Amino acid sequence: ILTLKGHSWIVTSVVWSPDGTKLASGSGRYSGGGHWSAGEVFIWDLASGTKLAQLGGHSSLVNSVVWSPEGTKLASASFDKTVKVWNSATGELILTLEGHSRLVNSVDWSPDGTK
Repeated sequence: ILTLKGHSWIVTSVVWSPDGTKLASGSGRYSGGGHWSAGEVFIWDLASGTKLAQLGGHSSLVNSVVWSPEGTKLASASFDKTVKVWNSATGELILTLEGHSRLVNSVDWSPDGTK
């Protein structure tokens, strides 16, 4: 059993990598009055329990995190009305999908990982 410590805020999503060696977790900071002011995604190495990356591009709570089927990308959905796609090896932001009029509750990949 392993305890991963690092998030300062509420954790809302935890997901295994396809190869089972990593976890990704999403969180957000509650600022009061029904407002969330920041969101982040962590990538964890399960062999050592260390945080490999901290992805901080969301301006509000991260609701959902999911690995692509091949494990090379992560997608995150947020109260900030965006979905972000990340390179899971480097932590680089690849793409931000905008256009939702309200928060985004969930995200997933197509079975072949292309969408």
